[in-house]
Amino acid sequence: MVDKTDQRQKLIRQLSRGVVLTAPLMIAAAGYASVHAIVADVASDRGYVISAVGEAEGEAEAEGEGEGGQFN
Repeated sequence: MVDKTDQRQKLIRQLSRGVVLTAPLMIAAAGYASVHAIVADVASDRGYVISAVGEAEGEAEAEGEGEGGQFN
Protein backbone atom coordinates (compact mmCIF):
# COMPACT_ATOMS: atom_id res chain seq x y z
CA MET A 1 0.00 0.00 0.00
CA VAL A 2 2.74 2.44 0.89
CA ASP A 3 4.48 1.71 -2.40
CA LYS A 4 1.37 2.61 -4.45
CA THR A 5 0.87 5.79 -2.44
CA ASP A 6 4.49 6.80 -3.05
CA GLN A 7 4.10 6.10 -6.77
CA ARG A 8 0.94 8.20 -6.93
CA GLN A 9 2.58 11.09 -5.12
CA LYS A 10 5.60 10.91 -7.42
CA LEU A 11 3.35 10.89 -10.51
CA ILE A 12 1.33 13.84 -9.20
CA ARG A 13 4.54 15.82 -8.62
CA GLN A 14 5.78 15.05 -12.13
CA LEU A 15 2.48 15.99 -13.74
CA SER A 16 2.23 19.17 -11.70
CA ARG A 17 5.73 20.16 -12.72
CA GLY A 18 4.83 19.55 -16.36
CA VAL A 19 1.73 21.72 -16.13
CA VAL A 20 3.64 24.48 -14.36
CA LEU A 21 6.20 24.51 -17.17
CA THR A 22 3.89 24.19 -20.18
CA ALA A 23 0.99 26.46 -19.19
CA PRO A 24 2.98 29.72 -19.45
CA LEU A 25 4.37 28.62 -22.82
CA MET A 26 0.89 27.95 -24.15
CA ILE A 27 -0.33 31.31 -22.88
CA ALA A 28 2.65 33.05 -24.48
CA ALA A 29 2.01 31.31 -27.82
CA ALA A 30 -1.67 32.29 -27.78
CA GLY A 31 -0.75 35.87 -26.87
CA TYR A 32 1.80 36.04 -29.67
CA ALA A 33 -0.74 34.71 -32.18
CA SER A 34 -3.36 37.26 -31.14
CA VAL A 35 -0.88 40.16 -31.28
CA HIS A 36 0.26 38.98 -34.71
CA ALA A 37 -3.36 38.93 -35.93
CA ILE A 38 -4.00 42.44 -34.63
CA VAL A 39 -0.83 43.82 -36.20
CA ALA A 40 -1.66 42.12 -39.50
CA ASP A 41 -5.12 43.71 -39.50
CA VAL A 42 -3.72 47.14 -38.71
CA ALA A 43 -1.04 46.85 -41.40
CA SER A 44 -3.53 45.66 -44.02
CA ASP A 45 -4.82 48.19 -46.55
CA ARG A 46 -8.30 46.74 -46.29
CA GLY A 47 -8.46 47.00 -42.51
CA TYR A 48 -10.20 44.36 -40.45
CA VAL A 49 -11.30 41.54 -42.71
CA ILE A 50 -13.07 38.33 -41.87
CA SER A 51 -13.06 35.89 -44.72
CA ALA A 52 -14.83 32.59 -44.72
CA VAL A 53 -15.31 30.34 -47.66
CA GLY A 54 -17.92 27.66 -47.61
CA GLU A 55 -19.93 25.57 -49.95
CA ALA A 56 -23.11 23.75 -49.18
CA GLU A 57 -25.42 21.62 -51.21
CA GLY A 58 -28.58 19.97 -50.08
CA GLU A 59 -31.43 17.98 -51.45
CA ALA A 60 -34.48 16.89 -49.53
CA GLU A 61 -37.79 15.25 -50.23
CA ALA A 62 -40.75 15.05 -47.94
CA GLU A 63 -43.65 12.66 -48.06
CA GLY A 64 -46.45 12.35 -45.64
CA GLU A 65 -49.90 10.95 -45.20
CA GLY A 66 -52.54 12.45 -43.01
CA GLU A 67 -54.62 10.50 -40.55
CA GLY A 68 -57.58 12.82 -40.95
CA GLY A 69 -57.37 15.49 -38.36
CA GLN A 70 -58.17 19.16 -38.09
CA PHE A 71 -55.68 20.21 -40.80
CA ASN A 72 -56.77 17.72 -43.54
